[in-house]
Amino acid sequence: MLRHLFRALLPLALGAALAVPAAAACTDRQPAAERPAGVPARLPELLYECVTLEANGRSLWMGETGRQHDTTVLLVHGLGHMAHRDWRNVIGPLSRQFHVLAIDLPGFGASDALPDGYSFAGLDRVLDEVVSRFARGGRAHVVGHSLGGAVSLNFAHRHATRVDRLVLVDAAGILLMNLYAMPPRLAIPEVGFTPVDRLMRRMDAGFNGLSRSVAGRVDDRMDPSRWLERNPVVRNALLGPYTQVDAAVGLVQHDFSEAVFNVRAPTTLIWGRDDPVAPLRTGRLLAARMPQARLEVIPDTGHAPMTQRPAAFEPLLMQALTGPVEPRDAEVPAIDTFQGGARCDARLGARYTGRLGLVELRNCQDVVIRDAHLDALVLDNSSVLLDNVAIVADGVAVDARRSHVTATNVNVSGRVGLRTDGSTLDLAGARVTAEQRAVEVVNTSWIYFSISEMDAPELRGKVHRVWPGAPSTRP
Repeated sequence: MLRHLFRALLPLALGAALAVPAAAACTDRQPAAERPAGVPARLPELLYECVTLEANGRSLWMGETGRQHDTTVLLVHGLGHMAHRDWRNVIGPLSRQFHVLAIDLPGFGASDALPDGYSFAGLDRVLDEVVSRFARGGRAHVVGHSLGGAVSLNFAHRHATRVDRLVLVDAAGILLMNLYAMPPRLAIPEVGFTPVDRLMRRMDAGFNGLSRSVAGRVDDRMDPSRWLERNPVVRNALLGPYTQVDAAVGLVQHDFSEAVFNVRAPTTLIWGRDDPVAPLRTGRLLAARMPQARLEVIPDTGHAPMTQRPAAFEPLLMQALTGPVEPRDAEVPAIDTFQGGARCDARLGARYTGRLGLVELRNCQDVVIRDAHLDALVLDNSSVLLDNVAIVADGVAVDARRSHVTATNVNVSGRVGLRTDGSTLDLAGARVTAEQRAVEVVNTSWIYFSISEMDAPELRGKVHRVWPGAPSTRP
Protein backbone atom coordinates (compact mmCIF):
# COMPACT_ATOMS: atom_id res chain seq x y z
CA MET A 1 0.00 0.00 0.00
CA LEU A 2 2.78 2.42 0.94
CA ARG A 3 4.60 1.72 -2.29
CA HIS A 4 1.47 2.65 -4.27
CA LEU A 5 1.19 5.83 -2.22
CA PHE A 6 4.79 6.79 -2.96
CA ARG A 7 4.29 6.07 -6.64
CA ALA A 8 1.28 8.37 -6.66
CA LEU A 9 3.19 11.12 -4.88
CA LEU A 10 6.35 10.81 -6.94
CA PRO A 11 5.30 13.02 -9.91
CA LEU A 12 4.14 15.76 -7.54
CA ALA A 13 7.28 15.50 -5.43
CA LEU A 14 9.58 15.62 -8.42
CA GLY A 15 7.71 18.56 -9.85
CA ALA A 16 7.94 20.44 -6.57
CA ALA A 17 11.64 19.66 -6.26
CA LEU A 18 12.33 20.92 -9.77
CA ALA A 19 10.25 24.04 -9.23
CA VAL A 20 12.22 25.20 -6.16
CA PRO A 21 15.06 27.50 -7.20
CA ALA A 22 18.53 26.75 -5.90
CA ALA A 23 19.49 28.80 -2.84
CA ALA A 24 22.44 31.14 -3.01
CA ALA A 25 25.71 29.56 -1.93
CA CYS A 26 26.22 29.59 1.85
CA THR A 27 23.01 31.37 2.76
CA ASP A 28 21.99 30.86 6.39
CA ARG A 29 18.61 29.13 6.64
CA GLN A 30 17.81 30.38 10.13
CA PRO A 31 16.03 33.73 10.35
CA ALA A 32 17.67 36.13 12.80
CA ALA A 33 14.44 36.28 14.80
CA GLU A 34 14.68 32.54 15.55
CA ARG A 35 18.20 32.67 16.99
CA PRO A 36 18.57 32.91 20.76
CA ALA A 37 19.29 36.38 22.05
CA GLY A 38 22.95 37.29 21.82
CA VAL A 39 23.85 34.59 19.26
CA PRO A 40 24.98 36.21 15.99
CA ALA A 41 24.88 34.63 12.55
CA ARG A 42 28.68 34.71 12.57
CA LEU A 43 30.77 34.12 15.67
CA PRO A 44 33.41 36.84 16.15
CA GLU A 45 36.14 34.30 16.97
CA LEU A 46 35.94 32.67 13.54
CA LEU A 47 37.12 33.56 10.06
CA TYR A 48 34.54 32.25 7.61
CA GLU A 49 34.83 30.75 4.15
CA CYS A 50 32.27 29.36 1.74
CA VAL A 51 34.11 26.28 0.48
CA THR A 52 33.22 24.50 -2.76
CA LEU A 53 33.54 20.78 -2.16
CA GLU A 54 35.47 18.79 -4.75
CA ALA A 55 33.49 15.65 -3.94
CA ASN A 56 30.09 16.98 -5.05
CA GLY A 57 30.47 20.62 -6.11
CA ARG A 58 28.26 21.84 -3.27
CA SER A 59 29.03 24.75 -0.95
CA LEU A 60 30.06 24.20 2.68
CA TRP A 61 30.11 26.95 5.32
CA MET A 62 33.24 26.70 7.47
CA GLY A 63 34.63 28.82 10.29
CA GLU A 64 38.29 28.71 11.27
CA THR A 65 40.46 30.03 14.09
CA GLY A 66 43.79 29.29 15.81
CA ARG A 67 45.70 28.94 12.55
CA GLN A 68 49.00 29.32 14.39
CA HIS A 69 48.59 25.94 16.11
CA ASP A 70 49.77 22.59 14.74
CA THR A 71 46.89 20.35 15.92
CA THR A 72 43.39 20.64 14.44
CA VAL A 73 40.08 20.13 16.20
CA LEU A 74 37.04 19.58 13.95
CA LEU A 75 33.67 20.43 15.55
CA VAL A 76 30.61 18.58 14.17
CA HIS A 77 27.20 19.80 15.34
CA GLY A 78 23.90 17.97 15.78
CA LEU A 79 20.35 18.50 14.56
CA GLY A 80 18.97 22.02 14.72
CA HIS A 81 19.22 25.34 12.95
CA MET A 82 22.04 26.61 15.17
CA ALA A 83 24.52 24.33 13.32
CA HIS A 84 28.15 25.29 14.15
CA ARG A 85 26.93 27.95 16.60
CA ASP A 86 26.15 25.17 19.08
CA TRP A 87 29.91 25.23 19.83
CA ARG A 88 30.02 28.97 20.55
CA ASN A 89 31.03 28.57 24.21
CA VAL A 90 34.10 26.40 23.55
CA ILE A 91 35.55 27.84 20.34
CA GLY A 92 37.41 30.61 22.18
CA PRO A 93 39.07 28.34 24.77
CA LEU A 94 39.92 25.76 22.10
CA SER A 95 41.56 28.39 19.86
CA ARG A 96 44.17 29.10 22.53
CA GLN A 97 45.66 25.63 22.02
CA PHE A 98 44.29 24.29 18.73
CA HIS A 99 43.61 25.08 15.13
CA VAL A 100 39.80 24.91 15.09
CA LEU A 101 37.45 24.09 12.20
CA ALA A 102 33.71 24.48 12.78
CA ILE A 103 31.47 23.48 9.89
CA ASP A 104 27.79 23.52 9.04
CA LEU A 105 26.96 19.99 7.94
CA PRO A 106 25.42 19.69 4.45
CA GLY A 107 21.83 20.92 4.53
CA PHE A 108 22.26 22.72 7.86
CA GLY A 109 23.08 26.32 8.68
CA ALA A 110 24.52 27.91 5.56
CA SER A 111 25.76 24.76 3.79
CA ASP A 112 24.18 23.24 0.68
CA ALA A 113 22.40 19.92 1.02
CA LEU A 114 23.95 16.74 -0.34
CA PRO A 115 22.93 16.16 -3.99
CA ASP A 116 21.39 12.70 -3.54
CA GLY A 117 19.78 12.84 -0.11
CA TYR A 118 21.23 12.48 3.36
CA SER A 119 23.55 9.50 3.82
CA PHE A 120 26.44 8.57 6.05
CA ALA A 121 28.51 7.69 2.98
CA GLY A 122 27.99 11.22 1.66
CA LEU A 123 28.86 12.75 5.02
CA ASP A 124 31.99 10.58 5.25
CA ARG A 125 33.19 12.03 1.95
CA VAL A 126 32.53 15.59 3.15
CA LEU A 127 34.40 15.17 6.45
CA ASP A 128 37.24 13.36 4.69
CA GLU A 129 37.64 16.26 2.29
CA VAL A 130 37.47 18.87 5.05
CA VAL A 131 40.12 17.13 7.15
CA SER A 132 42.40 16.29 4.22
CA ARG A 133 42.25 19.84 2.77
CA PHE A 134 42.14 22.02 5.85
CA ALA A 135 43.39 20.13 8.93
CA ARG A 136 47.04 20.18 9.90
CA GLY A 137 48.74 17.16 8.36
CA GLY A 138 45.42 15.79 7.12
CA ARG A 139 44.46 14.63 10.63
CA ALA A 140 42.29 16.04 13.41
CA HIS A 141 40.76 15.53 16.80
CA VAL A 142 37.05 15.15 15.97
CA VAL A 143 34.34 16.34 18.37
CA GLY A 144 30.71 15.52 17.53
CA HIS A 145 27.40 16.20 19.29
CA SER A 146 24.13 14.25 18.89
CA LEU A 147 23.74 13.58 15.13
CA GLY A 148 27.28 14.94 14.78
CA GLY A 149 28.45 12.39 17.34
CA ALA A 150 27.02 9.57 15.26
CA VAL A 151 28.52 11.07 12.10
CA SER A 152 31.91 11.44 13.82
CA LEU A 153 31.83 7.86 15.12
CA ASN A 154 31.12 6.54 11.64
CA PHE A 155 33.83 8.78 10.15
CA ALA A 156 36.40 7.57 12.69
CA HIS A 157 35.58 4.01 11.63
CA ARG A 158 35.67 4.60 7.87
CA HIS A 159 38.65 6.99 7.90
CA ALA A 160 40.76 5.92 10.86
CA THR A 161 43.89 7.60 9.52
CA ARG A 162 42.15 11.00 9.67
CA VAL A 163 41.23 10.88 13.39
CA ASP A 164 43.67 11.24 16.29
CA ARG A 165 41.21 11.53 19.18
CA LEU A 166 37.44 11.25 19.20
CA VAL A 167 35.01 13.03 21.52
CA LEU A 168 31.34 12.03 21.37
CA VAL A 169 28.88 14.33 23.15
CA ASP A 170 25.47 12.73 23.80
CA ALA A 171 25.69 10.81 20.52
CA ALA A 172 22.20 10.02 19.20
CA GLY A 173 20.71 7.19 17.17
CA ILE A 174 22.99 4.39 18.38
CA LEU A 175 20.29 2.14 19.83
CA LEU A 176 17.93 0.07 17.68
CA MET A 177 15.42 2.18 15.77
CA ASN A 178 12.35 0.43 17.27
CA LEU A 179 13.24 1.47 20.82
CA TYR A 180 12.69 5.14 20.05
CA ALA A 181 9.04 4.44 19.25
CA MET A 182 8.33 2.14 22.21
CA PRO A 183 6.48 3.75 25.15
CA PRO A 184 7.26 2.87 28.76
CA ARG A 185 5.73 -0.36 29.98
CA LEU A 186 2.79 -0.17 32.35
CA ALA A 187 3.54 -2.46 35.31
CA ILE A 188 0.42 -4.46 36.30
CA PRO A 189 0.93 -6.52 39.47
CA GLU A 190 -0.68 -9.78 40.49
CA VAL A 191 -2.77 -9.88 43.67
CA GLY A 192 -2.93 -13.64 44.28
CA PHE A 193 -6.65 -14.04 43.42
CA THR A 194 -7.00 -16.05 40.20
CA PRO A 195 -9.99 -14.24 38.56
CA VAL A 196 -8.47 -10.83 39.23
CA ASP A 197 -5.02 -11.91 38.09
CA ARG A 198 -6.51 -13.31 34.87
CA LEU A 199 -8.14 -9.92 34.22
CA MET A 200 -4.85 -8.16 34.97
CA ARG A 201 -3.06 -10.32 32.40
CA ARG A 202 -5.63 -9.34 29.77
CA MET A 203 -5.07 -5.70 30.66
CA ASP A 204 -1.32 -6.25 30.31
CA ALA A 205 -1.84 -7.67 26.84
CA GLY A 206 -4.07 -4.74 25.91
CA PHE A 207 -1.96 -1.90 27.29
CA ASN A 208 1.51 -3.24 26.67
CA GLY A 209 1.20 -5.87 23.97
CA LEU A 210 -0.29 -3.60 21.32
CA SER A 211 2.28 -0.81 21.70
CA ARG A 212 5.17 -3.27 21.79
CA SER A 213 3.80 -5.09 18.75
CA VAL A 214 3.51 -1.90 16.72
CA ALA A 215 7.02 -0.77 17.68
CA GLY A 216 8.54 -4.19 17.29
CA ARG A 217 7.03 -5.23 13.99
CA VAL A 218 8.51 -2.39 11.92
CA ASP A 219 9.65 -4.08 8.73
CA ASP A 220 9.81 -3.50 4.98
CA ARG A 221 6.04 -3.81 4.63
CA MET A 222 5.12 -0.99 7.04
CA ASP A 223 8.26 1.16 7.40
CA PRO A 224 8.43 3.81 4.65
CA SER A 225 11.88 4.95 5.78
CA ARG A 226 13.44 1.68 4.64
CA TRP A 227 11.85 1.94 1.22
CA LEU A 228 13.03 5.56 0.95
CA GLU A 229 16.54 4.50 1.91
CA ARG A 230 16.64 2.13 -1.06
CA ASN A 231 15.32 4.88 -3.36
CA PRO A 232 17.47 7.98 -2.67
CA VAL A 233 16.18 10.01 -5.63
CA VAL A 234 12.57 9.60 -4.48
CA ARG A 235 13.57 10.21 -0.87
CA ASN A 236 15.35 13.43 -1.80
CA ALA A 237 12.39 14.60 -3.88
CA LEU A 238 9.81 13.78 -1.19
CA LEU A 239 11.74 15.30 1.71
CA GLY A 240 13.14 18.14 -0.37
CA PRO A 241 14.60 20.87 1.82
CA TYR A 242 13.61 19.19 5.08
CA THR A 243 17.13 18.11 5.98
CA GLN A 244 16.25 17.73 9.65
CA VAL A 245 13.74 14.97 8.83
CA ASP A 246 16.01 13.33 6.26
CA ALA A 247 18.95 13.31 8.67
CA ALA A 248 16.85 11.92 11.52
CA VAL A 249 15.54 9.09 9.31
CA GLY A 250 19.07 8.16 8.23
CA LEU A 251 20.35 8.36 11.79
CA VAL A 252 17.91 5.94 13.41
CA GLN A 253 18.23 3.46 10.52
CA HIS A 254 22.00 3.19 10.62
CA ASP A 255 23.69 0.21 12.25
CA PHE A 256 26.76 1.43 14.16
CA SER A 257 27.91 -2.02 15.30
CA GLU A 258 31.07 -2.16 13.21
CA ALA A 259 32.08 1.34 14.26
CA VAL A 260 31.45 0.70 17.96
CA PHE A 261 33.46 -2.50 18.07
CA ASN A 262 36.31 -1.40 15.79
CA VAL A 263 37.13 2.31 16.28
CA ARG A 264 40.61 2.41 17.83
CA ALA A 265 41.00 6.15 18.33
CA PRO A 266 41.14 7.14 22.01
CA THR A 267 37.56 8.17 22.70
CA THR A 268 35.97 10.30 25.40
CA LEU A 269 32.21 10.22 25.88
CA ILE A 270 30.69 13.31 27.52
CA TRP A 271 27.06 12.86 28.52
CA GLY A 272 24.28 14.77 30.23
CA ARG A 273 22.94 12.52 32.96
CA ASP A 274 19.32 13.53 32.26
CA ASP A 275 19.43 13.42 28.45
CA PRO A 276 15.92 12.55 27.18
CA VAL A 277 17.06 12.27 23.53
CA ALA A 278 20.12 10.02 23.76
CA PRO A 279 19.74 8.28 27.14
CA LEU A 280 22.76 7.75 29.34
CA ARG A 281 22.60 3.99 28.72
CA THR A 282 23.90 4.81 25.21
CA GLY A 283 27.02 6.33 26.75
CA ARG A 284 27.43 3.34 29.07
CA LEU A 285 27.11 0.99 26.11
CA LEU A 286 29.77 2.86 24.12
CA ALA A 287 32.13 3.08 27.08
CA ALA A 288 31.94 -0.67 27.63
CA ARG A 289 32.05 -1.87 24.03
CA MET A 290 34.38 0.55 22.24
CA PRO A 291 38.02 -0.61 22.37
CA GLN A 292 39.40 2.60 23.91
CA ALA A 293 36.66 4.72 25.48
CA ARG A 294 35.89 6.35 28.80
CA LEU A 295 32.70 8.06 29.97
CA GLU A 296 32.30 11.44 31.69
CA VAL A 297 28.82 12.28 33.02
CA ILE A 298 27.62 15.80 33.83
CA PRO A 299 24.80 15.80 36.42
CA ASP A 300 21.61 17.83 36.09
CA THR A 301 22.19 18.19 32.35
CA GLY A 302 20.16 17.28 29.28
CA HIS A 303 21.08 16.68 25.66
CA ALA A 304 23.37 19.67 25.00
CA PRO A 305 25.90 20.02 27.84
CA MET A 306 28.13 22.40 25.86
CA THR A 307 25.35 25.03 25.92
CA GLN A 308 23.48 23.99 29.06
CA ARG A 309 26.50 23.55 31.35
CA PRO A 310 29.49 25.17 29.57
CA ALA A 311 31.50 25.65 32.77
CA ALA A 312 31.36 21.91 33.48
CA PHE A 313 31.73 20.88 29.84
CA GLU A 314 34.83 22.88 28.90
CA PRO A 315 37.34 21.24 31.29
CA LEU A 316 36.11 17.78 30.31
CA LEU A 317 36.57 18.60 26.64
CA MET A 318 40.06 20.01 27.20
CA GLN A 319 41.04 16.96 29.24
CA ALA A 320 39.75 14.70 26.46
CA LEU A 321 41.91 16.50 23.89
CA THR A 322 45.08 17.09 25.91
CA GLY A 323 45.16 14.63 28.83
CA PRO A 324 46.75 11.19 28.94
CA VAL A 325 44.83 8.30 27.44
CA GLU A 326 43.49 6.35 30.40
CA PRO A 327 43.15 2.54 30.23
CA ARG A 328 39.58 1.33 30.11
CA ASP A 329 37.94 -0.16 33.19
CA ALA A 330 37.06 -3.83 33.47
CA GLU A 331 33.58 -4.58 32.13
CA VAL A 332 32.46 -6.32 35.34
CA PRO A 333 34.47 -5.60 38.50
CA ALA A 334 36.12 -8.53 40.22
CA ILE A 335 33.88 -9.76 43.06
CA ASP A 336 35.25 -12.25 45.58
CA THR A 337 32.56 -12.67 48.25
CA PHE A 338 29.71 -14.98 47.29
CA GLN A 339 26.42 -13.78 48.77
CA GLY A 340 24.28 -16.77 47.82
CA GLY A 341 20.93 -16.67 46.06
CA ALA A 342 18.32 -13.92 46.35
CA ARG A 343 14.54 -13.89 46.03
CA CYS A 344 12.23 -10.91 45.60
CA ASP A 345 8.48 -11.34 46.22
CA ALA A 346 5.97 -8.56 45.41
CA ARG A 347 8.35 -5.68 46.02
CA LEU A 348 9.02 -2.38 44.31
CA GLY A 349 12.51 -1.01 43.62
CA ALA A 350 14.68 -3.84 45.00
CA ARG A 351 18.45 -3.39 44.42
CA TYR A 352 21.13 -6.05 44.00
CA THR A 353 24.87 -5.94 43.37
CA GLY A 354 27.92 -8.16 43.86
CA ARG A 355 28.45 -11.90 43.52
CA LEU A 356 25.12 -13.72 43.69
CA GLY A 357 23.77 -17.18 42.94
CA LEU A 358 20.28 -17.67 41.51
CA VAL A 359 18.23 -14.46 41.61
CA GLU A 360 14.44 -14.95 41.48
CA LEU A 361 12.01 -12.07 40.94
CA ARG A 362 8.32 -12.83 41.51
CA ASN A 363 5.83 -10.00 40.96
CA CYS A 364 8.55 -7.38 41.57
CA GLN A 365 8.72 -4.10 39.65
CA ASP A 366 11.54 -1.63 38.93
CA VAL A 367 14.27 -3.94 40.20
CA VAL A 368 17.86 -2.83 39.53
CA ILE A 369 20.80 -5.25 39.32
CA ARG A 370 24.06 -3.42 38.75
CA ASP A 371 27.76 -4.40 38.78
CA ALA A 372 26.93 -8.01 39.53
CA HIS A 373 27.74 -11.60 38.69
CA LEU A 374 24.83 -14.09 38.82
CA ASP A 375 24.49 -17.82 38.41
CA ALA A 376 21.04 -17.38 36.80
CA LEU A 377 18.10 -14.98 36.68
CA VAL A 378 14.42 -16.01 36.80
CA LEU A 379 11.59 -13.47 36.43
CA ASP A 380 7.84 -13.89 36.72
CA ASN A 381 5.60 -10.85 36.14
CA SER A 382 8.48 -8.52 36.99
CA SER A 383 10.54 -5.72 35.52
CA VAL A 384 14.29 -5.36 35.94
CA LEU A 385 17.10 -3.11 34.79
CA LEU A 386 20.45 -4.87 34.35
CA ASP A 387 23.56 -2.71 34.10
CA ASN A 388 27.05 -4.17 33.82
CA VAL A 389 26.06 -7.71 34.75
CA ALA A 390 27.45 -11.16 33.94
CA ILE A 391 25.13 -14.19 34.12
CA VAL A 392 26.84 -17.57 33.74
CA ALA A 393 24.58 -20.62 34.05
CA ASP A 394 24.78 -24.35 33.44
CA GLY A 395 21.23 -24.37 32.05
CA VAL A 396 19.10 -21.32 31.23
CA ALA A 397 20.82 -18.05 32.06
CA VAL A 398 17.78 -15.71 31.90
CA ASP A 399 14.26 -17.11 32.16
CA ALA A 400 11.60 -14.38 31.79
CA ARG A 401 7.83 -15.00 32.06
CA ARG A 402 5.48 -12.06 31.42
CA SER A 403 8.30 -9.71 32.38
CA HIS A 404 10.25 -6.74 31.08
CA VAL A 405 14.06 -6.78 30.97
CA THR A 406 16.13 -3.72 30.08
CA ALA A 407 19.80 -4.70 29.97
CA THR A 408 22.89 -2.67 29.15
CA ASN A 409 26.34 -4.27 28.92
CA VAL A 410 25.41 -7.79 29.94
CA ASN A 411 27.31 -11.01 29.32
CA VAL A 412 24.96 -14.00 29.24
CA SER A 413 26.20 -17.57 28.98
CA GLY A 414 24.47 -20.95 29.33
CA ARG A 415 23.04 -23.93 27.56
CA VAL A 416 20.20 -21.56 26.68
CA GLY A 417 21.00 -17.87 26.92
CA LEU A 418 17.54 -16.30 27.06
CA ARG A 419 14.18 -18.01 27.54
CA THR A 420 11.19 -15.73 27.13
CA ASP A 421 7.49 -16.33 27.67
CA GLY A 422 5.32 -13.32 26.77
CA SER A 423 8.07 -10.91 27.77
CA THR A 424 9.92 -7.89 26.44
CA LEU A 425 13.72 -8.06 26.31
CA ASP A 426 15.60 -4.86 25.45
CA LEU A 427 19.32 -5.69 25.32
CA ALA A 428 21.99 -3.14 24.42
CA GLY A 429 25.65 -4.06 24.34
CA ALA A 430 24.82 -7.69 25.15
CA ARG A 431 27.01 -10.74 24.58
CA VAL A 432 25.07 -14.00 24.46
CA THR A 433 26.95 -17.30 24.42
CA ALA A 434 24.88 -20.48 24.24
CA GLU A 435 25.55 -24.15 23.57
CA GLN A 436 22.04 -25.09 22.45
CA ARG A 437 20.16 -21.89 21.73
CA ALA A 438 20.68 -18.17 22.29
CA VAL A 439 16.96 -17.29 22.43
CA GLU A 440 14.17 -19.74 23.21
CA VAL A 441 10.65 -18.31 22.77
CA VAL A 442 7.88 -20.10 24.66
CA ASN A 443 5.08 -17.63 23.92
CA THR A 444 5.05 -14.52 21.75
CA SER A 445 7.62 -12.03 22.99
CA TRP A 446 9.29 -8.78 21.96
CA ILE A 447 13.08 -9.03 21.72
CA TYR A 448 15.42 -6.19 20.74
CA PHE A 449 19.19 -6.37 20.32
CA SER A 450 21.20 -3.14 20.00
CA ILE A 451 24.95 -3.23 19.23
CA SER A 452 25.24 -6.77 20.58
CA GLU A 453 27.15 -10.00 19.88
CA MET A 454 26.13 -13.62 19.79
CA ASP A 455 27.98 -16.94 19.79
CA ALA A 456 25.30 -19.61 19.41
CA PRO A 457 23.94 -22.07 16.86
CA GLU A 458 21.49 -19.43 15.50
CA LEU A 459 24.12 -16.77 14.91
CA ARG A 460 27.81 -16.13 15.43
CA GLY A 461 28.58 -12.47 15.08
CA LYS A 462 27.07 -9.04 15.65
CA VAL A 463 23.35 -8.53 16.10
CA HIS A 464 21.44 -5.24 15.82
CA ARG A 465 17.84 -6.08 15.06
CA VAL A 466 14.43 -7.16 16.27
CA TRP A 467 14.69 -10.86 17.05
CA PRO A 468 11.88 -13.22 15.97
CA GLY A 469 9.41 -13.29 18.84
CA ALA A 470 7.15 -16.18 17.84
CA PRO A 471 7.53 -19.62 19.40
CA SER A 472 9.82 -22.12 17.67
CA THR A 473 11.20 -19.66 15.14
CA ARG A 474 14.76 -19.13 14.06
CA PRO A 475 16.18 -16.01 12.33
